[in-house]
Amino acid sequence: MEKELLNYLSLLRNFGQVYSRRIIDGNPKVKTDLKLSQIKALYAFRDRDRLSMKELAYNIGVKLPNMTMMIDGLLQEGIVERDRDEHDRRKVIVWLTPKGKKLRADFLSERQEIARELFAKLNERDRKRLLTSLSTVCQIMDKAFSDEVK
Repeated sequence: MEKELLNYLSLLRNFGQVYSRRIIDGNPKVKTDLKLSQIKALYAFRDRDRLSMKELAYNIGVKLPNMTMMIDGLLQEGIVERDRDEHDRRKVIVWLTPKGKKLRADFLSERQEIARELFAKLNERDRKRLLTSLSTVCQIMDKAFSDEVK
């Protein structure tokens, strides 16, 4: 069973790589010179415009020093700003600028389009089977890893 599970995880990783590559190489609508790590940092904001460096690092799964380098690059591009928290000077808060909010929206839109294209090859029956299977996988993983997620 473990070998089969590892094979499935490898397949999911490969899908993630194809998906990420398509986003970076992607569409002329989203012109950017950002590195993949910076795009991941942009996605780390998810549905929030302000996060602490610690929250960003956790969302991406990187160590704080790496997060600092990613944010430095986004800061130079005018995509984010940062400052110390006014209530706790040890905390650094990062927020998206208007340029960053637009870029995030463009990338999210592009991401949805890529997913539609990738799954357009499936017929309706396979699409429904995939959604049912993914729902089951997510429920099981939620049970297995709920104590790992904040």
